[in-house]
Amino acid sequence: MNLLGQRIRIRPARHEDLPFLQALWNDGAVMRYQGYPDGMHASEADMERWWLTAQNAHRGIETLLTPHAIIETIDGAPLGELSYAIDAKDRASIDVKMSPACWKKGYAAEALRVFLRELFATTGVKKIIVEPSPDNAAALKLLERNGFHAAPTENHPNRWECERQNFADAITGAENAA
Repeated sequence: MNLLGQRIRIRPARHEDLPFLQALWNDGAVMRYQGYPDGMHASEADMERWWLTAQNAHRGIETLLTPHAIIETIDGAPLGELSYAIDAKDRASIDVKMSPACWKKGYAAEALRVFLRELFATTGVKKIIVEPSPDNAAALKLLERNGFHAAPTENHPNRWECERQNFADAITGAENAA
């Protein structure tokens, strides 16, 4: 399934996306907040192994999207990736990585809004959980604008959460302010 925004599309990752994902994961600017300031140094063989593992892990699961998706412009230029998992407590954990070429252009904000709107509307997810780096000011600002709040726990000191109503209120407030 594809999710469409005004400028972006979110679609399931395909095998032919591996070179883009490899470049994204090997980019230290993208991965520094994930703990890889020099990138992941993933080889083509590493990417192929990841692909096979990911495909086998999700075979036969009917979901909103595959748990790994590509964010691209409407005309198909790749911008980033989005991954998610839903746990037994109806919580989704998500991760978004964007190519530095599209930073500060609103693509991540649009992708997050489109994805969260669909996730809340079509699944039983009650809460979205993310664990951004406290040093990633842009990510923290993006999360706040979309209804997330800090919700640290003993084991997860950087956890942020968003419940359906917080997201709806944030989006309604943003749309009314425009």
